[in-house]
Amino acid sequence: MATIAVVLNTTKKLSNNEYAIALRVTHERQSKYFALSTLVTNQSNKWRCVHDDWKQATDVDNGFGKFRKTFKNSKEYNNILELKLAEANKILKRYDEENIAFSFEQFETDLKRKERPLITSLQDYYNQQIAILEEQGRVGQAGLYFEVQRILKKFRPNALLADINLRFLESFEYWLRNERKNKDTTISIKMRNLQRIINQAIEDKLFKETEYPFGEKKYSVNKRLDNKTKKIAIHLDKISKLKSLTLLPGSALHFAQQIFLFSYYCRGMNFIDITYLKWEHLSDNHIYYTRKKTRGQFEIPINEYNGVILSYFKGNYKIPGGFVFPILDLTIHKTLKQQYTRKKTALKAVNDNLKKLAEMIGEPNLKLTTNVGRHSYATGLKRSGANTSFITEALGHATQEQTQTYLDEFEKGVIETWENKMFNL
Repeated sequence: MATIAVVLNTTKKLSNNEYAIALRVTHERQSKYFALSTLVTNQSNKWRCVHDDWKQATDVDNGFGKFRKTFKNSKEYNNILELKLAEANKILKRYDEENIAFSFEQFETDLKRKERPLITSLQDYYNQQIAILEEQGRVGQAGLYFEVQRILKKFRPNALLADINLRFLESFEYWLRNERKNKDTTISIKMRNLQRIINQAIEDKLFKETEYPFGEKKYSVNKRLDNKTKKIAIHLDKISKLKSLTLLPGSALHFAQQIFLFSYYCRGMNFIDITYLKWEHLSDNHIYYTRKKTRGQFEIPINEYNGVILSYFKGNYKIPGGFVFPILDLTIHKTLKQQYTRKKTALKAVNDNLKKLAEMIGEPNLKLTTNVGRHSYATGLKRSGANTSFITEALGHATQEQTQTYLDEFEKGVIETWENKMFNL
């Protein structure tokens, strides 16, 4: 079987006493050199150096010669060398497993066919993953990746994928907590996203699985961070005050009030699902929709409470695309990215106006958001007499998938009875 090593090709001296870095393939006492400059896309380095900047492979290095630390950016370039060596050895292994006779010509063809951009920068890899998500239409997920990428750029702008180790993660957590003043829940979201990036990089052969920094014995998000969503439900008397406010129909304050109450009356419907709700999703008696985040199927009864809100918007708005609420306009928000941006802008506007409504009901310290309606629904259902074994009091991102699970456990009609108790304010 042929053997491969990363070497300094001393058979030919270049200018400035430098030699080219190459893959040396040896078969039946014959050797052929493949210059790294012909095998990689990254040409920022000329892939050559002097003797003093090169560390020759020893018997225990399995052919992995590398740049010494005296060479600028040695860590980044050694990562590329190691990946190329692994790629070449994989080709030889396939020859052996499939009983393919070795030839230098075939090997060169296979080696150069494997050529692809080798990403070592953390920022560049984020760019690639964001582009893939946007291409798949997963603009919400792409938005989260972009936000974490932006924060990481502020923390360590030139970080490499290979830099992500336990010390990096601990330093990042410390910086988020003390410099950015983030709470555990926010830190957890960023850390889990970075963990997904590293998992994907391992799958793409850009990160060593043996160097994986996450897990129970390394950096454990679950152990280090309290990522449980805090209880943010409000008592029914505050919802009653909010409902009783007389506001100018069509105003921003009125819209925020109606969105909050509609979510509350629709079992905590999430804002993004409200955004994409269409009239075609409604029958005479029910709302049918698929949750964007979990893909769960929901069937919500139309009652006298959410029905009034639906009637108002049906009578006063006609929105291109058949949407129930005037958030998206497909003549304006044509692409998924435009729709995602519009949803974020609308959500911020609603939450800002909910803060004003909290002041109007004499609760200036009340942190009123659309998500509060979701929590308040679950808590109100429990206080109305529902079995606590089926209901969770915290309905944040960590528990959204459980929402429909516990609602499905109740017999038809029973949950509506409990809802009537809490909606009749």
